[in-house]
Amino acid sequence: MSSSYQALIAALDSETFDPDVFRKAGVFVVRNAIPQHVVRAWRDEWERFYDAELRGGRQVNRANPVALTEMLPPLLAHMYREPAFAAVLKQVFGEHVALYNHRFVIKDDFSTAPVFLHQDSCYHLGNLNKCSIFTPLSAANAANGALTFHVGSHKLGVLGDAGEINPDSFDIKWPTITPELAPGDFVLMNSSLWHQSGPNTSGLHRIVADTIFQPADDPTGKELICGEWQTDVFYSTQNHIRYFVNSRIHKLIKYEQERAAQTAAPAGAQPNAQ
Repeated sequence: MSSSYQALIAALDSETFDPDVFRKAGVFVVRNAIPQHVVRAWRDEWERFYDAELRGGRQVNRANPVALTEMLPPLLAHMYREPAFAAVLKQVFGEHVALYNHRFVIKDDFSTAPVFLHQDSCYHLGNLNKCSIFTPLSAANAANGALTFHVGSHKLGVLGDAGEINPDSFDIKWPTITPELAPGDFVLMNSSLWHQSGPNTSGLHRIVADTIFQPADDPTGKELICGEWQTDVFYSTQNHIRYFVNSRIHKLIKYEQERAAQTAAPAGAQPNAQ
């Protein structure tokens, strides 16, 4: 990569958010952004929640093991209302900002494996102008599965499918960063940026909130963060395959059902025999 990208990497990690650097890099690490009394309240609530609901076992999503499926307690479920987020998001989207989704992605004893290289935009509904804020409630580093970002890769846009990206199939090679994060920091990421994470080999739980924001003119907005709604049309992102008579997902479901039926059929049986 050119020296300009190296300069960009040096500029994308600061206590002061720079929207121009973010637009070029697709990622920005904002240091000491959340007041410590807020962070302590979040961490205390997480510990209570984990001890009560998760430590003995949790409902691990086989398709995405790091994504927490259990219902969050109210304080953690509404972290996205923290004013420090809105202050940065207004510099990205303007005065009118809405929530798309809020969840936790964790690497604990039940989900230690790496997450493959991917981008998020291909999984979203509504408009493409979205970004994630990753907010750690624990230390996050290479040893416990911190996120790695491919700086500038969002410039290629959506790649036309969803799944693991093969970086070797591209002529251009993007520089990577794996920032070490502490509670109080957060990372802002364009939803088209390539990112991945390594395995948790240290045993220290990596606890990160993943919150997706967008302009308030998007019809998939769930809650207004600041400003005013810029749309009077809304629709739900839940069970989105119902919006189609036929689609790639429908075909995959049908294919998997046919495979399961053939596997379950007794030896010598002729499926669908007339």
